[in-house]
Amino acid sequence: MRSATVVILLLIPLLFVLASPSLAEQGREYIQVQEVTMSLEDGDAVFDVLFDLDPLARLYVLALGSKYIEPELIDLFSDFDNVTVRRTKPQRAVLVSKGAGEFRSGYYLYDSRQLRHQVPKLTIVYPERLSRTFYKVSATPSVFSEA
Repeated sequence: MRSATVVILLLIPLLFVLASPSLAEQGREYIQVQEVTMSLEDGDAVFDVLFDLDPLARLYVLALGSKYIEPELIDLFSDFDNVTVRRTKPQRAVLVSKGAGEFRSGYYLYDSRQLRHQVPKLTIVYPERLSRTFYKVSATPSVFSEA
């Protein structure tokens, strides 16, 4: 029994060493984005991303923390400027693009931006708490909101 425990304890670090390069090579395959909610807030775009991780990636995140998947999440919004991570959890992240909307004549205009991968469900939430939902999108729509 004791030798089995020792073997398991030796295999776990080996698993992480082998998993690191394979996760990097897989790219986005280990993260499956389920839904993105884009809230328009005073010229900023706040993205609430719900995602699933494959079992190996989930184990990796539980052991080492969510910081290791943040670059892949930021990459999803690579067409946006000034994207930062507000918080990350194993199945959810909040990212912010400062200055995503351009102020003109009392309105913020948000131009359409490409997403790195197709998103099954994208919901836009306006400051008035109204929302619009789009399915299977590869870009955000062009939208505007009152300042």
